[in-house]
Amino acid sequence: MNDAILLFDYDGTVRLGSEHATHYARSVAATLTPEDERAFLSAHAAFVAGKPTTASTFDAYDADNAVRRLAGEFGVDETIRHDAYVETRKRMAAGEFKIWAPKGFQEFIWSLPRNIEVALVTNAPTAGLEPTLELLGLDGLFDHVIGDAGKPEGLDAIIDELLEERPAEALLSIGDIPRNDLAPAADRGCATAYIDHYGRPWPRATVSAASLEELYPFIHRWVTERSA
Repeated sequence: MNDAILLFDYDGTVRLGSEHATHYARSVAATLTPEDERAFLSAHAAFVAGKPTTASTFDAYDADNAVRRLAGEFGVDETIRHDAYVETRKRMAAGEFKIWAPKGFQEFIWSLPRNIEVALVTNAPTAGLEPTLELLGLDGLFDHVIGDAGKPEGLDAIIDELLEERPAEALLSIGDIPRNDLAPAADRGCATAYIDHYGRPWPRATVSAASLEELYPFIHRWVTERSA
């Protein structure tokens, strides 16, 4: 059994870029009146620019979540929103949007001791993950790729399965949405590394930084201490 586990989130953590979310927003907004469509897209663009203008987007987790919140605010049927999300993810997997991985991520993972287990856990649809990871140059990098994870509620069972007989301290969860990626891990005593894209501190994190690249030194130290 490997000494420790790195559990990475996907969107906003190892997959970057918000072009797809703009398409997603346009698909949802297209069902509204012209006036509401303009207001919806203006609010979403403001969030993406880091200057949210509405209560529903002020504390949105990311650009996708901002679409979901705006859809609720503007009364869009949930089926319409969900279908737009799924269609957008299919187009992402087909390479239609600009996406990228954090600089040096593949090389960083390769530099770690081989007795470390690396998992990717996300709420994104499983069907599109492998082709998208290939586009990112990250295919084959993870020991486990788990989509449709149902975070935050579903993360407990996933952590249990990953840990097997190991203690909670053997897992480091890395992500950008505390509620989904970090809180369930912290609640059980796992270490957490928070990517704070929007300047919203989360005091419970073991470590925080504005980007995954800034967390590389901490992750390397954490892994090395458990491989000695």
